[in-house]
Amino acid sequence: MMITVPYSVWRAYDDTRILRENYPAMQKFFQFVHDSAGPDLLEPGRTTFFTNDWLHLDDPTEQGILGTAYYAENARMMAEVAKALGDDTAASDYGKLSADIRTAFTKAYVAADGTVTGNSQTGYAMALGMDLVTEPALVEKAGEKFVAKLALTDHHLRTGFIGTPLLLPALSRIGRDDLAYKTLLHKDYPSWGYEVANGATTMWERWNSIMPNGDFGPGDMNSFNHYAYGAVGDWMFQNLGGLSAIEPGYKRSRIAPVPGGNLTEGSGSLKTVYGLLSSKWSSRDGAFDLKVTVPVNTVAEVHVPAKTRWAVTENGRRADTAKGVRFLRMEDGAAVFEVGSGAYSFGAAAPDVPTAG
Repeated sequence: MMITVPYSVWRAYDDTRILRENYPAMQKFFQFVHDSAGPDLLEPGRTTFFTNDWLHLDDPTEQGILGTAYYAENARMMAEVAKALGDDTAASDYGKLSADIRTAFTKAYVAADGTVTGNSQTGYAMALGMDLVTEPALVEKAGEKFVAKLALTDHHLRTGFIGTPLLLPALSRIGRDDLAYKTLLHKDYPSWGYEVANGATTMWERWNSIMPNGDFGPGDMNSFNHYAYGAVGDWMFQNLGGLSAIEPGYKRSRIAPVPGGNLTEGSGSLKTVYGLLSSKWSSRDGAFDLKVTVPVNTVAEVHVPAKTRWAVTENGRRADTAKGVRFLRMEDGAAVFEVGSGAYSFGAAAPDVPTAG
């Protein structure tokens, strides 16, 4: 919290005041974490009160995996924070340490065949979702093990408070948006859809806070308004809505909706410090349409699913010749265009739209 909250606020608003105000405390907290790690750079996790992957469903994760993963992630965040504040020496040191911790994590917890110690959903979600495994061949193997693990539960989650926010992002990182959508859209227990089907209007503390027969779930703690599993909203904004920040404050943003799950349309909007950033897409009969709004004084990279840039139009004309639109590259089955502030209407006709899972 001491590092992730100021970091996240800065990334959202590009206001370095919160970093300057909290930087000394962030450094002290990180030093505390660093001092608890051994020379092997493995962080065992807190021993006085450490809840592990809280409320996981019979799928425990080794405490050292959790502690070391966040040790690496906090070092990465501190490197960005230090750079934003002009502390270049510290930025370099934190960045190198983050890379070293990732190497140590892989050595300690990821086998040559890609198995993450303990073989838990959360273990794979953290290893892949936090980019703790960096060697491409090993990422592929770990991804295969992750997919196989999910298949054992028919792609139903078993993660707790720590693993759930990373589950769908990890699937997207390995190119399995189809499985991310499948997991998201389940309606039986345990799933987000199960909560909706049982009348939830807020996120529950437990996946079974209400039983199928309408009774309250087991356990003394059974909050009906708990934030943790609502972290799926971040994945939905970035993939279903397609909105994410490339630079702090959305000065440069990414608009890249990912169709899937038999959904034929989607939209997302976000009030940034510069104004409204929004997307609205539809995908029917192989044709993809995308309308975007980009705030004043900002730039966006727009990803349009297509096999070639020539298949993409903007307001009825070829996109790479449209006013205010510049083709950048092809990336992961999409043509990427740079646009400035304004409203744009992109389209890609069949058969150039890839089939969504």
